[in-house]
Amino acid sequence: MASLWCLLICVIVALGATFGFSIFILWLVFITHKIKFYVTDATLTQFNFTNNAQLHYNLALYFTLTNPNDQVGIFYDTIEATAMYKDQNFDTRFLTPFYQSPKATSLIRARFEGHHLVPIPNHKVSEFNSEKLAGAYAIDLNFRLSTRLKFGVFKIVREKLKVSCGFKVALSFNGRSIPWFQIIACHVDY
Repeated sequence: MASLWCLLICVIVALGATFGFSIFILWLVFITHKIKFYVTDATLTQFNFTNNAQLHYNLALYFTLTNPNDQVGIFYDTIEATAMYKDQNFDTRFLTPFYQSPKATSLIRARFEGHHLVPIPNHKVSEFNSEKLAGAYAIDLNFRLSTRLKFGVFKIVREKLKVSCGFKVALSFNGRSIPWFQIIACHVDY
């Protein structure tokens, strides 16, 4: 009777060890690396406030998303982009969902244009005035992404990502891009 219990315990331990080892191997094979997110170009053709705190703006952005994974494709189900100035949201856009293959880079364009009430706190008015004199504005861009990962034929692991980018963009004239825009790496938070 004791040997039967010993055999049963050995079988359970062996199954547990095999299952644990299998999960570990799958984790090593399918470990996902963070996406790489860059703002590659920005053109600001209008950025002015009226007396009643209405911001009139026209901002075009190009950014790249790179999937560095060898085995994992990514479905970007929702891409919500929010443009901010002095911690105030001035526009939110939903971009077109898409699928990205493993080891691929996608170029995406976002355009923010219109007018919106953007009250600037009193302690930040001097910052705005100095930026206006310099002709370059500090813009923050926040993305909220809903993604699914694809391992072979399996579409699993729904993730919510937050991406934040901060950059300065010069006001361009006659629709010409300012040549000094630097590519900006954004922070990706899972």
